[in-house]
Amino acid sequence: MRRPPASFLTQVYQIVAAIPPGRVLTYGRIAGLIPPPAGVDPAGYDRIKARWAGQALASCPDELPWHRVVNAQGRISLRSGEGPDVQRTLLQAEGVILSSDDVIELDRYLWQPPDEWPTAQGWLG
Repeated sequence: MRRPPASFLTQVYQIVAAIPPGRVLTYGRIAGLIPPPAGVDPAGYDRIKARWAGQALASCPDELPWHRVVNAQGRISLRSGEGPDVQRTLLQAEGVILSSDDVIELDRYLWQPPDEWPTAQGWLG
């Protein structure tokens, strides 16, 4: 699989930085806010964009609230070098309640950026 371009990483980081404390967003929803990068086939992009978001967060800057990103089922995901306890602890400190099997109720905690987010960021004309 092709590595995500730097522009995609930057956009992922901008979105993650905007997630409010006590809220979460999924990899797929993050990627869904970002249009296909130049030179990337839109159909192929649809198949890999959530994985690209995961790759971006696997090595993101420490100051980003990476812990606010979960998978599509609302489960915490392992970050390289860290177990689930770190993400669970950070989310709980923000008031997010996880079930006994580390599932977050997305209906309650999912953050939805405004519809105009991509345009406001200058990503779309």
